[in-house]
This record gives sequence, structure tokens and C-alpha cells, in this order.
Amino acid sequence: MATFILNPNGTGSISWTASDGGTATYEYVDSDDTSDYLYSATNGQRIIVDLQSPSDAGVDSGDVDTINSVTLKLKAQKTLLGSAFITVQQLGTAADSSSISNGLDSITLTGSWATYSGAAKTTSDGTDDWVYGDLAGLQLRVNQFRNVRAGQNQVAYLYAEIDYTPTAVAVTHNAPFFGSNF
Repeated sequence: MATFILNPNGTGSISWTASDGGTATYEYVDSDDTSDYLYSATNGQRIIVDLQSPSDAGVDSGDVDTINSVTLKLKAQKTLLGSAFITVQQLGTAADSSSISNGLDSITLTGSWATYSGAAKTTSDGTDDWVYGDLAGLQLRVNQFRNVRAGQNQVAYLYAEIDYTPTAVAVTHNAPFFGSNF
């Protein structure tokens, strides 16, 4: 099996605050750099980002035989003491125009910057297997869950990791066969 990453490339809806006080966009969560991030301490605030297409990530449909799972990942931290909770979700529009919605995952943030993962989702909607075309409409959502009593939750990187089986490469042998009668 192989994997590739889909990074944010569009802002769906963001109610978290940008680390530098600027306008909160996907650019605050599109790389592994913790100098720019989005933060929140307020219940109900959310981050929704659109993801790049697989072909923009360098993986064409002919390269993929089967999509095994899609996992939402994020680099995040909780400032000050204690822990805090967020929920994460994959959503968007599937290739057949149905909704991508395969449940919420709860994540407990603690301490300094770390990479957290939602559950590996093997279907786009709880029933249908992923297909390559579904990935073009994929969005990621992070929800602030409960008010944080002290400090704030911070997210610096938000992405999807795609686990897939590559298309088999046909091997042909064109070398002539020479008998052993030399």
C-alpha cells in the first residue's frame, strides 16, 4: 500500500482566529510550520477547509487501483495546563454528487505541538467505498468542543492522508528465448 497527502487549498468557513490577527484563511493550516496557526477557546467555533485535488498532489486516477482509507490529521496543541477537546470530520461532495459524511471523531489536545489523527475512514458516507473522484470534493472540519477554561486550542496544519493500492504495472518480457543448443 502507498499513501499521499492532500493539503488545504481553499477556505470553506473559518470562525477561529488567525495567530497574527489577520484574516483567518486556509493558509494558516496548510503546512507543517507552527509559526502560523488558527486558535480558539470558544465552544462551537469551526474550521472548514477545501483540499487540493489528488492530481494537484501528483497522483492521477490511473495511478490508483483502490482507496483503502482517508484519515484526517492535524498538528495542534493546547496552551497552558490541562487538556481540551475538539471534534474532526470529513465532509464535502462525492463524485456521484452525494454528501461525504462519515462521522465525527473526538480528539483530546494536550501540551505542546503534536500530530493527532482521526479514525481512518474506509467509506465516504458510512456505506460507499471511496473512489478517486470523491477526493476532489473533500473538505475537512475541526470543531471547538466546549469552552477552554485556560489557554486556547491551536491548529497549525490540517490535512488528509490517503492510503491506497497503486495500479498494478503490467510487466512484459520481450527478450527472445534461445535454446540451449549452441
